[in-house]
Amino acid sequence: MHSSRHSIVTSCLMVGLTLLFVCMPASATFAGKNGRITFVADLNGTFQLYTINPDGSDLFQVTNLPPTSDSTWFPDYSPDGKQIVFSHDMTGSLELYVVNVDGTDLKQLTKIDGTDKLFPRWSPDALQLVFLRTEGILSAISLMASDGSGEIRDVIRNPWEKYQPTFTPDGRHILFGSQEGGLVSAIWIMNLHGTNKRRLTNAPIEAGGPDVSPDGTQVVFYSRQNTPRPGHVFVMNVNGTGVKQLTPGELISYFPTYSPDGKKIAFRGDSPESANIFTMNADGSDITEITSDLVKLENCFGNCLISDWGAEPVQ
Repeated sequence: MHSSRHSIVTSCLMVGLTLLFVCMPASATFAGKNGRITFVADLNGTFQLYTINPDGSDLFQVTNLPPTSDSTWFPDYSPDGKQIVFSHDMTGSLELYVVNVDGTDLKQLTKIDGTDKLFPRWSPDALQLVFLRTEGILSAISLMASDGSGEIRDVIRNPWEKYQPTFTPDGRHILFGSQEGGLVSAIWIMNLHGTNKRRLTNAPIEAGGPDVSPDGTQVVFYSRQNTPRPGHVFVMNVNGTGVKQLTPGELISYFPTYSPDGKKIAFRGDSPESANIFTMNADGSDITEITSDLVKLENCFGNCLISDWGAEPVQ
């Protein structure tokens, strides 16, 4: 395994009885008419990128990439709903790629430089990507042009494990997860250039996977990041106040992402045998399983079924 990838995965990896949990990503949702949901899963012997309608119909395989057992793709829709950015290890290291939603025009955005690139997320104006770079014990939250041109610029870089960066809808702040201060996991916010960093969640929640609502007022996330214990979906105000659990205790749930209209949330829910994609209203009501036995838990470890809800592409 590539040394820098080994560092982040080893330090964040916890083994449970039936599931394998690693550092999980944030999502980025942009305002618009609700389109399709994208996710990564092993449905035919290797992980590939898929999309599906919000009612669970019309499953579509976007990619047909070389076989891999690595689920750390972290897909994210572009603001216009026409492209998906993701990570893949086909070169031997995790690099960033972009593809049209119909599977055409696959493009590698980053070059092999001794670092792994994870958690790519679009800026609201679609001109930049924020992502994580890892090299040995160092991890950096970095920015680059979304077309792959120009230089990569590190916003913050230090030995503390960081993960899951995402923009706020105004493009002025970045939310991210971190183990800074010896915490298991917490959600932080900082200015675009790394200043005025502030922790938003209290230690006991062990929060991860933040996604900011399209109107910029709410943050949805899940609990018990970096632990083998079952997590649940929570919501809070963007300043860290008003924390509320949305999913019931009996439903193990992770990876929440807002719909483009801000009225719904998609997330992964686990039963003893399988993992599926669910939707619910933004207040936690009307929880609906939109897939049935989509992935057996034995084939859904790590970052399997992390979803992102895209806007309907404007023609």
